[in-house]
Amino acid sequence: MRYRLSDIARLCGGEFYGTDAEVCEVVVDSRSHAFGSGAMFVAKSGTTYDAHDFIGDMLHRGVKAFMVERDVDFSSYEAVGVVKVENSLEALQRIAAAHRASFGGKVVGITGSYGKTIVKEWVASALPADVKFFASPMSYNSQLGVALSLLMMDGDEELALIEAGISEMGEMQRLEAMIRPDVVVFTSVGEAHQHNFESIEDKVAEKLILARNAKTLLYHSNYPIVEQIARKIALRCDRRDAAEDDKSISAYDATAVNMALVKSLCRELGYDSAVAAADVAMRMEVKEGIGHSTIVYDSYNSDINSLALAIDTLRNVALGGKTTAVIADVGGSGNNGGGGNGMSDAELYERVAALVAGANIDEVIG
Repeated sequence: MRYRLSDIARLCGGEFYGTDAEVCEVVVDSRSHAFGSGAMFVAKSGTTYDAHDFIGDMLHRGVKAFMVERDVDFSSYEAVGVVKVENSLEALQRIAAAHRASFGGKVVGITGSYGKTIVKEWVASALPADVKFFASPMSYNSQLGVALSLLMMDGDEELALIEAGISEMGEMQRLEAMIRPDVVVFTSVGEAHQHNFESIEDKVAEKLILARNAKTLLYHSNYPIVEQIARKIALRCDRRDAAEDDKSISAYDATAVNMALVKSLCRELGYDSAVAAADVAMRMEVKEGIGHSTIVYDSYNSDINSLALAIDTLRNVALGGKTTAVIADVGGSGNNGGGGNGMSDAELYERVAALVAGANIDEVIG
């Protein structure tokens, strides 16, 4: 993204004042250190926190552009620009929708109970080297995460892969308004967040809102309810069953189902050369272990993003069963790993802990 603050105010209906700085990235976490001179800090008031309390710290760290929800005194600082809005999240969503509308490439929206991140990562790994694409980072699939993902696009990409996750009714309509996908991939149907929906049918119907303006919906007949609900709500898009490309897939092999979706999507996008490469992209091995256990083994890389992908696969394969994660030292991310982003061990392993906790892993061995 690359917008003047005055443009941002116009796009989101906010009030602009101060210096009309150029914004190239959005920062929503005051603890972040990975931002440049074109960063805009977005302050949001929550039920248990108020990010406006950290504006002073961000000013001292060189940030000159802000989005706020209430009046803040910036008179002691020079060359500061501000956009005042009623709700920061809604403002970001409107800006993201406008940024998406200016995008000329093809957009793929990926939804489902499990497997969203792994399908996205495998597709990204399989694409031809000369294809410029954008993939939403890690599991940025929430109301905020989708907005931030879209705003990360340069705009000249050929393809964008965007995850869309919901936890309750009414959320997908807002995500669809931002993403406006050309193709939708529906990965799976599971029990995640089921307590917020009256029935599994209601949850599938809510997720399928993502495809209401799409040209194509890809799903797997391992989850026949997707086709049933799509027919019931009269989705106008073409519907393709990824199982048609491989009749040998076991209905209980989640990894094979994900790979079928990846290959089907590559064909749909016209990247036939990527179909064979998709097998190489499947970095994790899934094997039968002793005691009726299943082992997910990933030695491809050891960084925080790979760990997130491996944990997502673990949850996917476990199908609600007990999970144990054996995690070696995570490198490539911090000062000791040589990864280059300057993340300290404390920050790195705080993120590792958050990944494990968020995935409800039963046991961790480190």
